Amino acid sequence: MQFRRLFFLPLFLLLARDALSATVLVVQFYNGSPFRDLNWVGESVAETLRGEFSAASQIVLERDSLQEAMRHLSLRPDANFTKATLIRLGQTLDADYICYGSYQANLPVGHTELKESSVQLTAHYIDLRKLHDGPDIAETGKLADLSRLEEHLAWQSLKYLQPDANLPLEQFLSPQKFIRLDAEESYARGLLSSNKDQQQQWFMQAVALDPQFARPAFELGKIYLQHHDYRQAVQWFQRVSPAHSRYGEARFYMGLSAYQMADYNAAVNYFREVLKLFPMNEVYNNLAAAELQLNMPGAVDDFRRAMEGDPADTTYLFNLGAALLKADRFDEASTRLQAVLDRNPNDAEAHTLLERAKKREQVSVDPKPFVTERLKQSLDYTAFRQLKAMLQPKGGS
Repeated sequence: MQFRRLFFLPLFLLLARDALSATVLVVQFYNGSPFRDLNWVGESVAETLRGEFSAASQIVLERDSLQEAMRHLSLRPDANFTKATLIRLGQTLDADYICYGSYQANLPVGHTELKESSVQLTAHYIDLRKLHDGPDIAETGKLADLSRLEEHLAWQSLKYLQPDANLPLEQFLSPQKFIRLDAEESYARGLLSSNKDQQQQWFMQAVALDPQFARPAFELGKIYLQHHDYRQAVQWFQRVSPAHSRYGEARFYMGLSAYQMADYNAAVNYFREVLKLFPMNEVYNNLAAAELQLNMPGAVDDFRRAMEGDPADTTYLFNLGAALLKADRFDEASTRLQAVLDRNPNDAEAHTLLERAKKREQVSVDPKPFVTERLKQSLDYTAFRQLKAMLQPKGGS
């Protein structure tokens, strides 16, 4: 089963596919210790590796994709998988490499608090393209220094995944990278929780403990966006710095939030910023929607760019048709709107606009909004990273 949606890239990018970085699947590390209360450590390690691999231009499969594949294969996330199961999981997601591992914790004699434990992290790799094992990479230290151990593990791993890349160790071991242990725990427990309210509480606790921790802030932004609390969503997404691997996605969601608050100028600015990083169809579409609200002349061209990237997408066809109708370009508008109805005959709004185009009604003189543009609510983040890998030299952040 293939989970990654086909992304329609411009021709020059399709020709560059052979130059893509590897696609890496990172599986939650298995808790080999007797302490079940440390199950969260495996998710924390996996999340750090995903973030650092992505920042180094690897194409890292999202946690959501992994969970969907596990459900499909009836696998428990905390299980100790056999190599055959891991290979099947990786092939399901079309990965090039699988990163998996385990960890042990030892509590010193006379101590009772787990935070005083020592821990050993061990990462293993499978190269699915050659079907052979990669190196085993281990880190040992105090659990209190988990963040530092994770960063060093990421650096060692990238030396295997990107042997020719210049990745200075100090880039990974800078003090700004290190997260408080209790904040890491809260974030990981939030990811592992199936209760939405508890998730939010864990993420809030994580940022309260470590205000510079961007990953829970990003998750909180998504939660508030889903709750239609757009002002709060923007405030959380603003905590994601330009150096973070999810900065572009955070700015995309800030554009969505600004649009929903009718702050179209801000939405235009956010979407234009994202375009400088990743010129994707979804971003062109949403930028054009905000531009159309401001009667900016570039809206039609930007809708056209979105549609050229994916000519079969009815959202792009509808928006382009509506923008052409607003510009009194009736024949072109009719062509695009008819294409929407050819794919979805039950689209009542497209029917209405097509009739107006055929009657050559000048909707531009109507003081009331004549249509609600259709926004893309999310990015295909695997494609997002594929594009980053194409456009950014290896080893960049």
